[in-house]
This record gives sequence, structure tokens and C-alpha cells, in this order.
Amino acid sequence: MENNYTKLRFKEIISVAIKHGLKNGIGNPSDLRLVLEELGPTFVKIGQILSTRSDILPKEYILELEKLQDDVKSDDFNIMKELIEENLNGNISDVFLDFQTTPLASASLAEVYLAKLKTGEQVVLKIQRPFVKDKILADIHILKKLSPFIKLTTKNEFFDINEIIEEIQAATEKELDFLNEKENIKKFNLNNKDIKYIKHIEVYEKYCTSHMIVMEYISGIKIDDISKLIEGGYDTKEIAKKLTYNYFKQVFEDGFFHGDPHPGNILVHENKIGFIDFGLMGDLNLGLKKKFNLFLEGVATNNVELMTSSILSIGIKKDEIDINKLYQDIDLLYNTYINESIYEYDLAQILEEIIVTCRRNKIAMPKDVVFLAKGILTLQGVLAKIDKDLNIMDIATPYFKNKIIEEKLRDFDFNLLGGKVLSIGNSFLDLPLKLLQLIDRGIEGRLKLNLQFKDMDENFNEINKMVNRIIFSVIVAGLLVSSSLVINANIGLKIYGISAIGIVGYLGAGLAGFWLLISILKSGKL
Repeated sequence: MENNYTKLRFKEIISVAIKHGLKNGIGNPSDLRLVLEELGPTFVKIGQILSTRSDILPKEYILELEKLQDDVKSDDFNIMKELIEENLNGNISDVFLDFQTTPLASASLAEVYLAKLKTGEQVVLKIQRPFVKDKILADIHILKKLSPFIKLTTKNEFFDINEIIEEIQAATEKELDFLNEKENIKKFNLNNKDIKYIKHIEVYEKYCTSHMIVMEYISGIKIDDISKLIEGGYDTKEIAKKLTYNYFKQVFEDGFFHGDPHPGNILVHENKIGFIDFGLMGDLNLGLKKKFNLFLEGVATNNVELMTSSILSIGIKKDEIDINKLYQDIDLLYNTYINESIYEYDLAQILEEIIVTCRRNKIAMPKDVVFLAKGILTLQGVLAKIDKDLNIMDIATPYFKNKIIEEKLRDFDFNLLGGKVLSIGNSFLDLPLKLLQLIDRGIEGRLKLNLQFKDMDENFNEINKMVNRIIFSVIVAGLLVSSSLVINANIGLKIYGISAIGIVGYLGAGLAGFWLLISILKSGKL
């Protein structure tokens, strides 16, 4: 089946590409989107993954790929039932008291069903579509074969298609493993266990496999459904602030954050904010998190040098980097926005320009940092809907500054501080006595000034040479002047009617001047 599918799919991909004018590479973003839509669910998913990678693709492609809709017709339930029971190792009726056969959602990779366990809990069951993993990996394999013939270009840049395909494969394999999503939910719950306004979703691990996940069902209100939130008595401004603070906590404290916080993935349930769909999560390791926080410290303290060094430590160097040019670019970018009103900030534009600046300076950002930029942009879109007066920077700036202070205090070595304080204290107590001793010695004439100069012999030799040359030059000049006066007076012994003394003086001045010039040239210090 795999060989037949690959052969047919190969022909189909080429046919659709030619149909939309992609004979000589991909130059038009809208053509690329049309090709992905026509090639079906797996290519739509590929396009959606690419839409999160603004470090790989330029803005015009990102905006076009964000239009891709993951709304796929559901499969026949008998087929899905067979898959569910295969993963359960038993009948649906053995585990569930009730099971709705019409899916709640139907996407390119999986379908989601509402059910009730025999123990009474309302749950959702997400199950992968039949052969979806085999099909999408086969499609990626075909793309690898076609990569020598695919050229992705913009006005000024050429992009490595092999790098893009590798990124697609890594992201897809991660999202296709539902055990990974299960672990993400558990980790998220642990990180937020003390946050009372965040809803923790329970996962029923004994029913989870790499192809299926069963979790608690949240019957909440979508976070951008303002009318329903107000009807339910919720304060949308308060929700916006709590959502923002929690997302910053996820990023800058936990280093583990929701990768796609769009309105469909955030619900308000029983006065709590509930995140759903944990398939794609950002993960900043400890080292990367510290480097990123240093960059934010640079932003908060107007320190362009710290921002530059942080970007160099965070980024992946693709070639030799001109650090001065990078500094100038960051300084220009920073000064472009620093004087603007906080309400005039276009965060999307700023993040886009930072990524473009790095790419122009041959620096690639790690995918999790780019993922973070995408997450913040998505979050700002959500905040704009639920509280039009709130700007993410209003919360971000004081948050960053407070966090910098907390980090410095937490990392500070108080034993070292104690030692320094003791040393300063002792010196301060000794200061009056030492000052009195200094005054007494001055009055008694016993005050001595000890100066230590390094390499003074060499320096004095150079000074002596310089003085000697000046004196020699004065002598030469004197000879020239005196010889001129003698010749003009026309006195003494004469040679061809010219004063012999004057001629000797000229010759002596000429030889001395020539010798002085040679000595200067030989020293290399003209």
C-alpha cells in the first residue's frame, strides 16, 4: 500500500504544483497556500506548522499560511470505532457509560469525541485518523525527494528548503505522539498547581496511547465570547490581566509555555482560565531562559550592549558575524520604538523586525524562541478582543523590571555580601586613624610620595632620542642661517667669488640634515 500511495501521491503533488504555476520554484505565497489546500489535510497541517516559523519564512508567507483552515470532514464512525477499541484493548461499552458518535471536532490529524466514563466523569477522547501518520510521513518523504527542484525565494533572500522540510518532520512527529501531549498536560498542571485561577485538566493515563488520549472535558466559555462572559458575571478586564500574568509566568519562570494560545484553545470555566490542546508546547531550557531574561533586562534598562551580547548567546551563528553592525542594527531598532507611546507599539512589527535583523546578521533563532514570539503575538490578539484598553506592554514592562530585581536578589550570594560589608566596615573604622597619621607626617616633614612607573628606562630612552633630534635640528638650522649671513657679507677666503666659510657651513648643514633624516627613517617613527 505504501508504494502505491507514494507513486500516486508523487504524481498528484507534481500535477497540482504545475496547475498553480509552481514550475520554477515557489515565489508567490498565495500560490503556495492554494497548492497546500488542494493537496489535502496533511499538507494543510504542514502549512500550519510553517505558519509558526517566522524565522524560516518571511512575513508575506506567514500571513498567507495563517489563512489555512483545519476543518476536515469526519471519517465514518465505524472506522474510528475500530481504532478506538484497538487502543482501548476492549469494547467502547466496557469503558464508557455514554459515547457520542458525532465528533466534537474534526481536524487533519485527529477527531475528538465526547463521552462519559463508567465512573461518571465527562471526558473527551482524541483519536488519530487511520493511517494519518504513515500518510504525512510519506508526504514528507516525497517532499525530500522533490527538494532539489523546489526553490523558495523572496525579493532579497533564498531559503534552504531542506532545512524547512526537516523542521516540518520534527514538529509533525512530535505532534503525532499523543503520549507527548499527555506528559505536557501533567507538566503544565504541576507548574500551575498553586495558581488558583488556572484550571487543571485531568488526564486518564490508563486509556492513553501514542494514538489516543482521554482527558477531562471542560464545558467553558471561549475566552473571546465577550457577551457570554458578561452574561456569566465575569470581569473581562480581570480575565485579561490574569491571562497575561500567567502566560508570562509560563514563559519567564517555568520556561514551559502553551505554543498556540488562540481563542479556541482558552476557555473560562467556573471562574478559572483553562488551556486546552497541549500538542505543541514551547520549552526554554534553563540556559536559554537565563539568556532570554538577560535580553529582557537589556530592554528594561536601555542597555543595547547587553541586548546585543544576549542575542549572540541565544542565536545560532550561520556565518561570521560583524558584531559592530549587529550592535548598530539593534541600537537603531531599539531607538525607533523606545520613544513611541506604549499604545503605539506594534508588537507584531517589533518581533518581526528583531527576527529579520538577526537573519540579516546571519543569526538564526532557536525554534522555541520563535515559537514564543508567535505565542505572544497570538496572545495579544486575544487580549485585544477581551480588553481593548489593555496593551500587553503595559503589563510586560513592570513585570520584566520586577522580575529582574527578584532574579538578582535570588541569585545574590549573601555570604559574599557579608564579607564585603565587614571589609568595608573595617576600612571605614581605620580611616580616621590613617588620616591623622597622614596629617602628622605632613606637618613633621616626613611625608613621602612613592610612585612606581613601569618600563621607565625604555620610555626615558625614547624621550632622550626625541630631545637629541630636536637639538640636532636646531644646530642644522643654525648652520644654515649663519652660513647664509656669511655668504651675504662676502667675507673671508673665497672660492669662485663665494665665501669658503659659508660653503663649508652649507655642506655641514646638508650632511647633518641628511644623517638626521636617515636615522629617523631607520627608527620607523617618521
